[in-house]
Amino acid sequence: MEAKKLRKEAKILLTDLAADRNREDNLKKYTEMTASAFSSYARIKLSMNLFTLSETELEKEAEGGERNEDYWIVRNAVKSITDGVPTETMRITKELRDLITARMKVLTAYTDFFEQHEYILNRKEAGILGQTEEVSPEQLAEEAFSYVFSDQDKMVVNTRIQSVVEQLPVRMTKQRFYDILSEAIALYKGGELSVAKDFIHSISDAALLTLPEGFDETYPELKSIRNFFDSVTYKDLDEAEYLHLNDELDRVTEVMEEKATRDLLLQEIVNDILIVQLTAPFISKEYTDDRAATAEEVLGMIVSDKADLSAEQFDRWFLSLEGAQEEAYETLLALEGSLEAFSPELDEAAADALRQADLLTSTSLFMDLDRKEITVVEEKAEESVLEEMKKTLFAQFDETFSKLSKEEKRSRMAKVLSMVPVFFNSRDEIREYFLYALENCRDDSELTAVSHIIRSMMLPEA
Repeated sequence: MEAKKLRKEAKILLTDLAADRNREDNLKKYTEMTASAFSSYARIKLSMNLFTLSETELEKEAEGGERNEDYWIVRNAVKSITDGVPTETMRITKELRDLITARMKVLTAYTDFFEQHEYILNRKEAGILGQTEEVSPEQLAEEAFSYVFSDQDKMVVNTRIQSVVEQLPVRMTKQRFYDILSEAIALYKGGELSVAKDFIHSISDAALLTLPEGFDETYPELKSIRNFFDSVTYKDLDEAEYLHLNDELDRVTEVMEEKATRDLLLQEIVNDILIVQLTAPFISKEYTDDRAATAEEVLGMIVSDKADLSAEQFDRWFLSLEGAQEEAYETLLALEGSLEAFSPELDEAAADALRQADLLTSTSLFMDLDRKEITVVEEKAEESVLEEMKKTLFAQFDETFSKLSKEEKRSRMAKVLSMVPVFFNSRDEIREYFLYALENCRDDSELTAVSHIIRSMMLPEA
C-alpha cells in the first residue's frame, strides 16, 4: 500500500479504536498494521545500510583482507529474510547483537581511559614545548563566569557550569570530592531506585572503577597501548616522551574511531534485521509499504552469490527509494504512539514482539531488549540503601585511587565532577570556585592549557 494511504488507514483505525468500534477486530488490525509498519521501515533502512557495509567488506576481501565473520552472519540473516524464512536465524542474530554491545562497552571504557590521559597531556604541553603564556586567573575566571550566565536557559547554564568544571584543575581533597558525590546521591532519596543505580553506575564507569567484561582480551592492540600509558611517570615527562605519547594518542584515537564507526553501522543493521524477524509472524501484506518490496529486491541482490554492487540497477533502486525511509517512519510514528496503551489487550506474543521492535527503533542502538515496561509500583531509593551503595562506590574509589598517580586521580575526579548535578549554592560560590581553581593551577603550563580550552568553549558555533 502507498505510504500516504497507509497513514490515512492508520488514522481511521485509531479513531475507531478510540470510539471502541469493533474492538476485537480492530485490535487485530492494529497488530498487523503496526507490525507491518515496523517491518517496512526496517527493510527500507536495512537495504541502504547493508549496501554501504557490503561495499566496504567485499572490497577488503577482494584486496586479500580477512573474511569478517560478523558481516557474513548478517548476510546469512538477510538471506533468510529474502528466502521467506526470517525467524530461522533470529537466535544467532541476537547473539551477534549481544557481542557488538559488549565490544562497544569495551571501546567506551578505552575511550574514557585515553581521554583522561589526554587531559593530563594537554596540561603539560605548553610547559614542555616552551609555549606558556601570561594568563590572569582573575580575568579568566570572570570570562568563564560571564560565559556560563550569558544564557537565560537554566539547563544551558547548568551544562556550561559542568563543562567548565570538567576543564578546571581539580584542587580539592578526596574528602571534599566524596562530600560532593554524597550530596549528589542524596538527591535521589525517595525517587526510583533504578534511576539512582543508573547514576552510580555511570559514575563508576566514567572513573573506570569497574571495567567491562573482556576489557583485557577484546582488543589486544589497545591493551598494549594502555599498558604503555600506565607505565608513564608524568612528573618527569620530557619533550621526546610527550611527543611520543601524543602520537600514540592520535594513533589509538583513529583505531577506536574506525572500530566504533563500523560497529555502530553493524548494530543498526542487526537491529533492523531483528525487527523484521520479530514482526514477521504478525505482518500483513495488505498493510506493507509498497517501497518495502523494492528494498527487499535490493537486499536479495546484495546477498546473492552473483552480486555486483557497481551495477546500474542499484542506482535505479535507490533513486526510487528516495524519501521512502522518512515516509515509512511517519507511518510508524502514527501507530507506535498508541502501542503502550493497547499492548495489554493484544496477543501476548505479538505485544512482546512489538515492544522489542519499539526498543530497537529507539535513539539508543544498544537498548536492553529484556527491559520491561515500567510498572506502577517502582522500588524507592531509601536512605539506608543509598548509604550502602555510596559506601561501595567510595570503597571502589579508594582502591582505584591507591594505584594512580596524582595526575591520573585528578583527571578522573574532573570527569566525575562534570557528571554530577551542579553542586554550588549561589552565583558567588561558582565565581569563587572558578577563581580558586585557576589561582591554584600547578604552573603556567596548566594555566595556559586551561585558558585555551575554556576560551575555545566560548567561541560561537560555526
